[in-house]
Amino acid sequence: MVKYIASIIIFLMASLSIFAQAPMVVPSEMEFAGVKLKITNSAKKEIEETLDLLTRSQYHFQLLVDRSNLYMGMVEEVLKKEGIPDDFKYLAIQEGQFISDAVSTSNAVGFWQFKKASAQELGLRVDGVVDERKHIIASTVGATKYFKRSNFVFDNWLWTMQSYLQGLGGAQRSIPEKDYGAKKVEIDGKTHWYLKKYIAHKLAFQDYVGRGRKNPELQLATYEGRGKTLRDVSREVNVDLEELKNLNKWLVGTRIPDEKSYKVIYPVKLGSRPIAQNTEEPKREEVKKTTQSSQAGVTKQPTKESNSNRSTYSGVRPVEGNIGIFPRITGNIASAYEPDQIEMNGIDAIRARSNDNVKTLASRVGKSESKIRKYNDLGDNSRLKSGAYYYVKNKKNRGKVHYHIVQPGETLWSISQDYGIKYKKLLQKNRMREAEQLKVGRVLWLRFIRPANIPIEYTDVILPDDPTPEDKMIKEVTPPEQPIKKQTQIIPEKKVKVEEEETVEEIEMAITKKALIATSSDTIITHVVQPKESFFAISQKYGIELDDIIDWNGLNVMDGLQINQELRLVVPKAYFLKKTDLKPTATVREIYHEVEKGETLWGISRKYGVTIENILKWNNKTDNNLDLGERLKILQDN
Repeated sequence: MVKYIASIIIFLMASLSIFAQAPMVVPSEMEFAGVKLKITNSAKKEIEETLDLLTRSQYHFQLLVDRSNLYMGMVEEVLKKEGIPDDFKYLAIQEGQFISDAVSTSNAVGFWQFKKASAQELGLRVDGVVDERKHIIASTVGATKYFKRSNFVFDNWLWTMQSYLQGLGGAQRSIPEKDYGAKKVEIDGKTHWYLKKYIAHKLAFQDYVGRGRKNPELQLATYEGRGKTLRDVSREVNVDLEELKNLNKWLVGTRIPDEKSYKVIYPVKLGSRPIAQNTEEPKREEVKKTTQSSQAGVTKQPTKESNSNRSTYSGVRPVEGNIGIFPRITGNIASAYEPDQIEMNGIDAIRARSNDNVKTLASRVGKSESKIRKYNDLGDNSRLKSGAYYYVKNKKNRGKVHYHIVQPGETLWSISQDYGIKYKKLLQKNRMREAEQLKVGRVLWLRFIRPANIPIEYTDVILPDDPTPEDKMIKEVTPPEQPIKKQTQIIPEKKVKVEEEETVEEIEMAITKKALIATSSDTIITHVVQPKESFFAISQKYGIELDDIIDWNGLNVMDGLQINQELRLVVPKAYFLKKTDLKPTATVREIYHEVEKGETLWGISRKYGVTIENILKWNNKTDNNLDLGERLKILQDN
């Protein structure tokens, strides 16, 4: 055991030293899945910031490298088999960090971060017996189905990746149709941040993860488990049962179903070989039949005709630009407790001592208490936090970067401090009331005011968790006399003692119904299901999320849809607008609107039921600014 621990430490140290000698540079050009990317200087800066965040801690970077290499061979095999570009393997690191039971703030789960309804619509089993979102092979197959479906629309793998975050409808509204099928794409300050985050992940991990790179001391293998219990498999592969459970959290029940192949993941350590099995793989016809039955109610890939409505969506742009890594402390950091020594985000600052209050800190920097409170947006009863940094000059009216994604534990005040933005300006830029609750995952605007016609955007944030079982196996730092079993267990699971039972009782999953609430830009409709329609087809038609359809109507995607079934939906009003290329004809009348005090383009567009983009086009305007008394041409149907 001592030898084993020593070899692990030597391997990790060697890996870290190799990494330390290889600084990462963002190139001006690179290729992704057959698309040539030209990266501008502004985008380089943003990508470099994310690279810094990923690689700042060599220890944690190496831990993620080792964990990724445990699973990456399986991911590569599935991508190759399904015809998906190999570059997508780095997206698996970005999405779930190879944590099988990772849960995001929007309840997306597993290696590829699927919500329940989306996973089931893609053919994954999610119930009281099995949750295939937590199975590396099954979930990767599900992700490839999404990629294929989306790329059928965009004919560009880069936009396909963007749609993985936004959904197909959201990406169609965001990406100009002229860019579909593009072989060259410029990555600049306006490119969606999700793509730039991916580029940082690819650059960070491409030299360390995948293609035969394995931890020589620990590997993962698969063992056919259909019809068995994990206890059966534990005996057959000679692996501790608790260790097996931690690597196979996809099995919710006690016995593995036998209607199709289920690969159990188990560790193979130094000097061992995977266990050989005398089992035949199911015939392709059998697999095909099983897959078809699990996808009841799901139609084939959309046809070209099904995309005819995509130009009728509104021109709403989701978040574009960079995400910041702040605060930035510069200067003589060793003397940060003294005045005139450091800056925070380019603004004079000082660090609070353990016994500091506003009065003592103000005295130390030669400022009045009222000014210190003003500079830092502190109330009369606010207390200083020991070791925290405080400004001794005014904060700025805008941030140096465009956006920030809210993390657990953050507040509007802490974010305003981190970026050096005045608290009231931060509220103003995001059209927020002071009492409004801040939700984890919300994308906050830092440089400009979020336009009224652009909805609030949220993105998934994986909630912090304990070290994974894989990390614990990789590190192997337990003294020999302590039981390994305790080290491989994350949190003891409260389970009914039925491990020896031979039957499995399915657990009914609770179905919740989401409230139907329309905003000024939405309307509630009733959709009558037509022959051959699926959940996906309906979500694509209206540009809404599949999971919302499920929640609004309290449905289960596995039950499928019935012809003439009525669905209540919240649909963007823009869906019902005419195409944007209207010209004055016998059926279209031309009217003029005179701008009154306080009016905005958004309000005018709502008044006449047209889009802002059309108003700008009809009047040859290049911005949203309006002058009092300005006459705007509007085209309307007779």
